[in-house]
Amino acid sequence: MRRLLTIVTAIGLVVSPMASAEPLKAGKPAGVHSAQLGSTEIFVLGGIAAFAAAVLIATSGGRSSPANNQIPSVSSTV
Repeated sequence: MRRLLTIVTAIGLVVSPMASAEPLKAGKPAGVHSAQLGSTEIFVLGGIAAFAAAVLIATSGGRSSPANNQIPSVSSTV
């Protein structure tokens, strides 16, 4: 499982910049102004929300109610 996660993470880190990279246009400045005009905040917040939901689901333990740790008692009438 660890090896699979390592492979998926490596592929994601390699492919992600290539998918979103655009060549620079000739004669245009390569500043941050055009990057500031983009609306990637929705994607960032969505990713954070998805990550938080995944962590909450993973740590919930699959139990919807607390464990019932009562010790059964046996009473006898003699």
